[in-house]
Amino acid sequence: MPMALRPHRIRGVIPALFLARHAIAPDDAIAFLPRDPREQGALDRLRANGIVRETAQGRFYFDLDAHYAAIERRRRLAVPIAIIASVLISWIATWFFRG
Repeated sequence: MPMALRPHRIRGVIPALFLARHAIAPDDAIAFLPRDPREQGALDRLRANGIVRETAQGRFYFDLDAHYAAIERRRRLAVPIAIIASVLISWIATWFFRG
């Protein structure tokens, strides 16, 4: 199924705004001006991660491929950490239950 036709579960005010206006490709870029410093910070983070891209001065779109790649990068980092943490917790638990 093409990326644009998938159901997307993306949180956040800015991503929701871009998805609602179908700004998910360079040709669909929309004019966007953050309303407050919090939105500006969120936009800056999304731009730094390459998820929101600017095509022309003040026109942006939400790059779905970059968004899903960022999720996959976080998942690849979280799984080993979770495994190590669970092994450590198990080791500590068995240490306390030794008679």
